[in-house]
Amino acid sequence: MGSFKYRVRDQWGRPLSGVIEAPSLEAAGERLWQLGYFPISLKEEKKESTPDLGHIWERFQRVKLTDLIFFTQQLSTLYKAGLPLLSGLESILEQTENRKLKTILEKVKRQVEGGSTLSEAMARHPQAFPLVYVNMVRAGETSGMLGEALDRFISLAERELSTKQKIKEATRYPKIIILALSVAFVVLMTLIIPRFAQIFAQFNTPLPWPTRLLILSHEFFQNNWYLILAAGVGLLLGLNQYLRTTNGRAFWDSLKIRLPFLGSIFLKVALARFAFIFVMLNRSGVPILQTLEIAAATIDNYEISQAIEEIRRKIKTGKNLALAMKETKKFTPLVVQMVSIGESSGTLDGMLMRVSEYYDREIDNAIKKMSTLIEPVLTLGLGVVVLFLALAVFLPWWNMASLFR
Repeated sequence: MGSFKYRVRDQWGRPLSGVIEAPSLEAAGERLWQLGYFPISLKEEKKESTPDLGHIWERFQRVKLTDLIFFTQQLSTLYKAGLPLLSGLESILEQTENRKLKTILEKVKRQVEGGSTLSEAMARHPQAFPLVYVNMVRAGETSGMLGEALDRFISLAERELSTKQKIKEATRYPKIIILALSVAFVVLMTLIIPRFAQIFAQFNTPLPWPTRLLILSHEFFQNNWYLILAAGVGLLLGLNQYLRTTNGRAFWDSLKIRLPFLGSIFLKVALARFAFIFVMLNRSGVPILQTLEIAAATIDNYEISQAIEEIRRKIKTGKNLALAMKETKKFTPLVVQMVSIGESSGTLDGMLMRVSEYYDREIDNAIKKMSTLIEPVLTLGLGVVVLFLALAVFLPWWNMASLFR
C-alpha cells in the first residue's frame, strides 16, 4: 500500500490537495474519480531515508489509555458539534502531543480521505485502537450514533483507568517497603558486613548465631554472586517466555483467581469488566455473538475468556445466555441469576449494569481492606528484619565489652 500526493478539483471547481493511500497510481486515480474529484496531479509520496531521532523514539513510545480517552473526548465533542469528520481529525491532529498517536491519526485521516470508514481505518492500527473501540465505532457508524458510541467507550476507558489506579495505590506501599529492604540488604552485604567480619576475626570470642548467619550469607554471595545473578536472570526470562505461551497464561490466570483473598478481587475485576463491556457493546447495537467474541478477546483472564467463548458456542446451538453461563461454572451465582432475570424481563442491560456496579463497590471495599491489612503486616515484617540486623551487628560488641571487663 503506497501513499500518493494529489491535487484535484471538486464538482464546484474548487482546488483541493492531500494524500491518499492505494495499491498503485492507477488505483489512486480511480478512487479519486469515484469520490467525485477531477485529478490535476498525482504522484507517489517518497519516504525519507534519513533517520530521524523523533521517529526512533516513536518506536518505543506507546499510546496510553489517557491519550486515547482525551482523543475520544475531542472527537465526540467535534462530531456532536456538526463538524465534518475529516475536519475534526485535522483539528485534533494539531493538538495531539503524543508523537505515536499523532502519526497514527495522520494515517487514519489519509485512509478516510481514501474512502475507508473511520472504523476500517482504526482497525488497521490495533496498537492504538483496541478491538472493543473499533467495534463500538463501527456500530456507531452503522446506527448513525457515532457520538454516543464514543461516549460509551469513554465511560468504559475511564472505569478501566480508575480500577488500575486503585490497584496501584493499594500496592504502592508494599513496593516501597520491598525496595527499601532490597537496597538495605545489598548495602549491608557489600559494605557493612565485610568490615565487621574483619574486626570480629581479630578476636577469638564465639559470635552469636545472627552474626554468623550474616557472615556466612556474605561469603556465599561474594563467592557465587555471578551464579546467583545468572540464575535469577534465567529464571525471570524463562518465566516470562512461559507466561507468553497459551499453557503458561492459562496456568497463571487460573492461579490468580484461586489465590487466597486476592483471587476474589481478580475474579470480580474480570466479571465486572465483562458485564460493563457487554452492556456498552449491546447498547451500541453490536450483535450478541459478536459482543461475546469481543468480550472474550478483551478480558484479561484466559480462563474467563475461554468460558465466554464456550458461552458463545452454546448460544449458537440455541441455549439462552443464563443457562450457558451456568454450565461453564466460571460465573458466580449472582451473575447467572441477574442475567436470567434480565433475559426474562427484557432488561438484560440494566441487570448487567447492576452487576458491574455491585462488583465495582466490592472491589473498592476489598482493596481498602487489603490496604489496611498489608500496612501493619509489612510494618511488623520490617520490624523483625531490623531487629535481626541490629542483633547481628550489636550482640558481638556487647560480648566483647563483657570480655574486656
